[in-house]
Amino acid sequence: MQVNYGGERFFLSLLVCGLCIPASAVVAEVAIQNVVVDGQVQSLPAADGGRGLLCIPSTARSVRFLFADDVPAGGSAVRLRYKLEGHDDNWHDLRVRMRMLVLFCDRNGQIVGSHEFYLEGETPGWRSKVEEASFVSRRTQVPVPDRAATAGIAFLSHGGEAALGVMGVDAVRVLVERPGAEPGVVFDLGVTRGNDLGRPIGTPANWTRAGSRLELAELRTRATPNPHPILVIRDDDPQNYGNWSTAANHAIPVRPGDRLTVTWKIAHSIGGSGAGQADYEALKPGSYWFRVAAVKADGEPAGDEVSLPVEVRVPVYLRVEFWLVASAFVLGAAAWIGRLAGQRRMQRRIAEIEHEQALDKERARIARDLHDEVGAGLTEIAMQSDLVRRDIAGANLPDTQRRLERVCESAVSLVRSVDEIVWAVNPANDTIERFVSYLSQSTEQFLEAAGLRVRFDIPERLPARSLSGVQRHFLFVAVREALNNSVRHAKADLVRMEIRCEAGALRVVIEDDGCGFRPEGADGTGTRDGLENMRRRMEEIGGEFSLTSRHGHGTRVEFSVKVTNA
Repeated sequence: MQVNYGGERFFLSLLVCGLCIPASAVVAEVAIQNVVVDGQVQSLPAADGGRGLLCIPSTARSVRFLFADDVPAGGSAVRLRYKLEGHDDNWHDLRVRMRMLVLFCDRNGQIVGSHEFYLEGETPGWRSKVEEASFVSRRTQVPVPDRAATAGIAFLSHGGEAALGVMGVDAVRVLVERPGAEPGVVFDLGVTRGNDLGRPIGTPANWTRAGSRLELAELRTRATPNPHPILVIRDDDPQNYGNWSTAANHAIPVRPGDRLTVTWKIAHSIGGSGAGQADYEALKPGSYWFRVAAVKADGEPAGDEVSLPVEVRVPVYLRVEFWLVASAFVLGAAAWIGRLAGQRRMQRRIAEIEHEQALDKERARIARDLHDEVGAGLTEIAMQSDLVRRDIAGANLPDTQRRLERVCESAVSLVRSVDEIVWAVNPANDTIERFVSYLSQSTEQFLEAAGLRVRFDIPERLPARSLSGVQRHFLFVAVREALNNSVRHAKADLVRMEIRCEAGALRVVIEDDGCGFRPEGADGTGTRDGLENMRRRMEEIGGEFSLTSRHGHGTRVEFSVKVTNA
């Protein structure tokens, strides 16, 4: 197969020929033309596009730099490189490509398929002298298409674009593998035979030049591992191209279904000329330098460079000093509001204290009135009733005596009730110590009168906490209800009272050794109503009530109410 890119018909449609332009020493000028931020064209800070400071807000999502070279008449083309110092300090070439091509033809030399491998940028270890650069290994696998009879390899100095650069190729090998056939066949396409292989214009036996400028394809001698010729394409002409392709007598025989594995070593530096753009997204606040430089085909500086200082500024509302001032203002406002709120709280607290003092005075007055007037009147009724009962003790008036006894008992009971009310109303008793003292004394009197033994478990010292009059009254009535149940229904012999003040709550426990009962089976004897009354009273003062009882194992009742500092 003759794969001749200068004369074969498939390259008439693949490549576009151009005119040869001789090299010139005139250097192109480089210019930054525009900067586009979030789709809006910015005014450059200087007419020459290179010396003023361009300010960009940090809220910008995208920044695009547009630049180009201006080649004078008769000047040689240059590659353009760019970088944004402070963001990425590496130079970047315009993204254009050269190619490695695997081409398949049928028995008549007609193209039936192809495979392209693109080459761009600069390989690691590149040096301006390609024969001294570090070569890297490449590999690609290609299936052989239907009707293919031969395959050829070509290295092209363009990929449909005006690429500039230098490419060196070494150690090209093709492995042809067929299903079920072992091992595969290796075709070595290294430059080993031909004419003038030590000169750039040498002619290898297995490769041929093609393109619009044949001299762009040349030979160079690589020293490692031993001195040997390599294929080189040195393209410094954006309007013309040069290629290396396998010679007709070195076409590789293939059959449909075969698999080709192509390996080669390569070193290249490839870029573009003309107009270019560089895009960046979400740049962080800081100072940058956008630079554009002109380089020769082999990557060496061409002597022209332009730069634009760029500063990405934080908006006022995102700056540290703004937030310091704002924080100081907020703190000052918060302090002023806090002070104002504190004054208002103090005023409300003073009003509450004054109101509480007024209520305490009124409670004290009511307690005195109850004690002095109602209590004294009931006491006098009880005394007079007792005197009348004694006066008629000798008379045969049993019904009258019974009535007088009931009047006397009612008066005495009312005196006790009034004493309890006076105790509950009097603000002087709004402490735990006073409450516990009164509760223990009244409990002892009540149980001894009923013939039951009593045992107290009360700490020697109680905390200085307050109980409101409502709390004291409801808690006292609830405890008396529990004691009354022990006397009336429990058939108990011993009642134990435990009082503790822990975790901000006053806890009173009443436990007897009576017969016990099942709470869910309480009947109409008053037990169920009594339990409901105790529970309701504790709920009204924000307290808790619990009961534990089993038939034949006594009853335990616990009351708990939150208390405050005195």
